[in-house]
Amino acid sequence: MSIIELVDVGFVYGKKTPYEIHALKNINLKIEENCITGIIGHTGSGKSTLVQMFNGLLRPDSGKVLIHGKDIWEKPKEISKVRFTVGMVMQYPEYQLFADTVWEDIAYGPRNMKLSEDEIKERVERSARFCGITKETLEKSPFDLSGGQKRRVALAGVMAMDHDVLVLDEPAAGLDPRGRREILGGIKEYREKSGKSVVIVSHSMEDMAMYCDTIDVMSHGELIMHGNCKEVFSKKQMLTDAGLDVPEITTVMHLLNEKGIDIPTGIYTVDGALCAIKEYLRGDKNGL
Repeated sequence: MSIIELVDVGFVYGKKTPYEIHALKNINLKIEENCITGIIGHTGSGKSTLVQMFNGLLRPDSGKVLIHGKDIWEKPKEISKVRFTVGMVMQYPEYQLFADTVWEDIAYGPRNMKLSEDEIKERVERSARFCGITKETLEKSPFDLSGGQKRRVALAGVMAMDHDVLVLDEPAAGLDPRGRREILGGIKEYREKSGKSVVIVSHSMEDMAMYCDTIDVMSHGELIMHGNCKEVFSKKQMLTDAGLDVPEITTVMHLLNEKGIDIPTGIYTVDGALCAIKEYLRGDKNGL
């Protein structure tokens, strides 16, 4: 069941000027409940504009944005309420930290929701756990932390708001491989344990393949593809034409297939490739 739906959504930057750009063109898209959705596209494809529609940061020039089946712009003066349903974490959110301690920074959102101190405490501790933040770190100043730790604090602050949908624009940008795994692994655990919906915008095909359930592909303001990881990454040429890569392991599978080795090309993880190769060898074909 979809929690967010876009119906024929269009958006134009610089409308009626010489610099007019059609950033979104007749987008029809659904974000499903209890699902991690990946949104990929080349620079300027419209993906960041798209996700800003989800919580009313931008208003479409045409079409509708529905949350739980209701048009979020039906009452424009109440648009701020949408942001209690859909939380947004933009790139490099660590630059938004401001409180004296990590605890207070994470608690800021829940406290503004007028929750009880017990509920605030529970939310801070839960979101800190998902983001790999220790109890000792909660008492530190966020400005004394490393870049990766600051990123975790910023994400925990949004998770503590307990939105129905969490939208993350390049959540692992600039982190080393270990940091990426920790951040994205925590996000996946959050979705599994909370049952919330998560949307991730990323340039990393490996991250998309490892953590997402479904993927939407943007190109020049249009939604050109939707499906699960296997369906999307099996269309290598279509992705290449859209200026995108596929996971490296998918490229390897395609190369093997081109060499006459009958292995499925819709493989997008190392584990999947290992299983496919073992299956091929068990068939005692031409060998690798």
